Amino acid sequence: MSSSAGTSAFREGFVQTNGHGRMHYLEAGSGTPLVLIHTNGGSAHQYADVMPALARQFRVIAWDMPGHGDSDPVTRHYSIADYCAALAAFMDSLCIPAAHVSGCSCGGTITIGFAATHAARTLSAVIVETPFRTFDEWGARWAHTEANFCIPTQGIDEVRNRVARVDDALLARWNIDRNKAGGKLMIDVMWAMRGFDAQAGLAAITRPAMVLYGANGPTIAMRDRAAAAAPAMPIEALPGSGHFPMLDEPEAFAATLARFCGAASR
Repeated sequence: MSSSAGTSAFREGFVQTNGHGRMHYLEAGSGTPLVLIHTNGGSAHQYADVMPALARQFRVIAWDMPGHGDSDPVTRHYSIADYCAALAAFMDSLCIPAAHVSGCSCGGTITIGFAATHAARTLSAVIVETPFRTFDEWGARWAHTEANFCIPTQGIDEVRNRVARVDDALLARWNIDRNKAGGKLMIDVMWAMRGFDAQAGLAAITRPAMVLYGANGPTIAMRDRAAAAAPAMPIEALPGSGHFPMLDEPEAFAATLARFCGAASR
């Protein structure tokens, strides 16, 4: 999403999926697949600054979730299970039997669900800045959630409260992506997260997996819940990141993914 990265650095394409419409993606590199899942209201472009480094080691694919970016709109409520099914259909359309999977925030929730229910298709999972709240805890902060997601366009000060480095190009891409998704879909994604038991999902993962936080992000306060759900799963934090490590510290974020996924490939 920075001003330094453009789509010319990537292969860009669409696939038609079974049951989930046409999906858009960015791709670079070759070899073992690594699928990246963006945050709510984002798009594949969130990973523009990390893809070149990851492409030296992987066939890295940044996915536009259903209803986001340039993928087809959704016309009904999608649960986390539905997003996981859409990811499996996306991989089918690209003839990918299994991949490393990493997602941030809602993308991390999808990563948990996918790794837990599609173990044979998950080489490893990196779960980034993902909340572990109960249904009622989500409800207690729902006014904040609606204020954040129901109005797509945000000003530079609002974005600077969430992202460490904001320039005009990032702000433009941020609002383009949020307006493509729209407030109705973004809040529906939050309902999907609210209805999903992330701790139980994490405990059900049998494939190599790690939890990654931004040390300055809002979800590290729930680190103990991740540790309790999966005591053997490694947990790390990037010291200069908030809720968007791929934007705040792209080099460190890419290096962490490459190290963990590379080790899981051996």
